[in-house]
Amino acid sequence: MRTPAKDTVTDQIITPADRTDPTPPETGAARTTHRLQLPRDTAPADVLTMVGNVRPDAELREDGGIEIGDDARLLPDTGPRGAGRWTLDTPRERELPAPEGLGDSHGYGRAFPDGIPFGAERRALDLTWSLGRRLYGAVVTDSGSRLEPHPFHVRDLTVVSPHALAPESLAQLLAPLEPDAELDQVPEGTPRNGYSVTVPLEGEEEISLRVGRSSRPTALARLSWIDGAADYHLVHLPADEEEDALEAPDAETSQRWSQVYRRIGLIAGLLVETVGGYVVDLEGFLVDPADLA
Repeated sequence: MRTPAKDTVTDQIITPADRTDPTPPETGAARTTHRLQLPRDTAPADVLTMVGNVRPDAELREDGGIEIGDDARLLPDTGPRGAGRWTLDTPRERELPAPEGLGDSHGYGRAFPDGIPFGAERRALDLTWSLGRRLYGAVVTDSGSRLEPHPFHVRDLTVVSPHALAPESLAQLLAPLEPDAELDQVPEGTPRNGYSVTVPLEGEEEISLRVGRSSRPTALARLSWIDGAADYHLVHLPADEEEDALEAPDAETSQRWSQVYRRIGLIAGLLVETVGGYVVDLEGFLVDPADLA
């Protein structure tokens, strides 16, 4: 399984004084820029593909930029040291500061103490943060704050398949890989797409495998069989529900997240190999099964 390539991520901090608006605003509304810093060997085509998973109307510009909607765009750094660096040019929309005591999984409360982005800016920044998570990068905000998404912050995966296994068939499939997996109480006559399996973990944690009708992820919306598809939704249920609100988990939590993701990935890979289909993560991005081995 791939691990974060932290040593390949560019680490220049962009301060407000360093920023320039690369694209003239189309309206009189305020605008701002944030920076996405990815490993230097990240292909621009990979960024475009990832954006297209969740923003199917995204368009490639002649200058290599990506129009992501809401009058926001990602623009590549074409300078001699710009490999892996992108500028998010977006409308600036801020609301009140985040209340104290709330979880801050993305670090926005720390990065924007005077007011949290919302509306178009929040949607664009969320997408940029997610690209940093999936592509092992970081985001530097217009205030100069650095956000480094943990690569296993999102551990849930969903296998979307044209085939739904019967409850007993799924239990038999999982037995060699997860011998402690238990088929949850299934009333007689339960349809194939309405049941669950629990995989117990150490420390009173669980992986819940929930089988149901597909939620039709945006990345797969054009498949001919998506209307009748089944979702195999793999959900990590930590003992402490609030740990998902952590921006920077400690070493023990980080290791546990990594191990849980690996187990979820192995189950997802087994399902794809058996029933076919695709893997998407909780935020709607496609995941290559080869990366889950």
